[in-house]
Amino acid sequence: MKTIKIGALADSGDLYPFIPLIEKKIKSDDFNIEFEFIPTVQEVNDKVVKKEVDISVPSASLYPYIQKDYFILSSAVASAVDGITGMPILAMDDLTLEEVKNSNIIVHGLNTTAFNLYKLLIGRYRKLTVVHRVLDEVNAMVKENGVMVAVHELKAMYDLRKMGVEPHRIASMWDMWKELSGNKPMPMGTVVINSDMGENYALKFKELYNRSKKYAESHMEEILPVDVSIMREVQNSDISLEVIKGTIGADVKEYNVSIDDVKSGMEFFYDIMYRRNLLPGVREIRLI
Repeated sequence: MKTIKIGALADSGDLYPFIPLIEKKIKSDDFNIEFEFIPTVQEVNDKVVKKEVDISVPSASLYPYIQKDYFILSSAVASAVDGITGMPILAMDDLTLEEVKNSNIIVHGLNTTAFNLYKLLIGRYRKLTVVHRVLDEVNAMVKENGVMVAVHELKAMYDLRKMGVEPHRIASMWDMWKELSGNKPMPMGTVVINSDMGENYALKFKELYNRSKKYAESHMEEILPVDVSIMREVQNSDISLEVIKGTIGADVKEYNVSIDDVKSGMEFFYDIMYRRNLLPGVREIRLI
């Protein structure tokens, strides 16, 4: 059996497809799987670049930097198709978009899709603060009177309301993207497979991942408690079950966009990011 290492992001929506594999509800005759739970998107991106994991869930915007080394799993591209998962821009003050451009922007990593979409759709900022843990971005926004692109809106709003804070919703990345792209899906995250494994093993893992994802989506009552437990332990935070449930519900929709639509959104994203000199060019989107 081939031993592979999966770097699983400890975030509900990205974690749930792997839980049947973690819990051995779905088993493999081809792979001996080792799991590493990674707390932040930026750490995931760093580990993928360094090839410290065979399979992981990096930002869609990282792909131009890793295109020679990884396949993208075609059934596992998280793509926003509505305002529910469309990254609202939250601020303590009621700002205009022009005022946002002169504000302190809080992001959870430089290679994240959220930050790259900000650069594409809004552009300027006065100051940049990087807070790797998504759950800590809220505290930074309140403390520094900053502006946050809320990748995880449900979690952000839950934490803010616990603090007695009701932020202003300035705009939505989705609304701006929809207008720019002509309503194409907005790429957010991916599952990638180290191409050194070879296409045959990559396809075998794809079949395994698809079985695990399908099991998770049809047995959510089994999956949720495990998801909550891993999230709370790795993030060291007492995250609400209802928030995790809502987050997974939104992400299930993101992960089930048709492949033709997914590809259309990715092609537009990588093309315009290259033309705007924001990301390197992509020669081929190696979907498998």
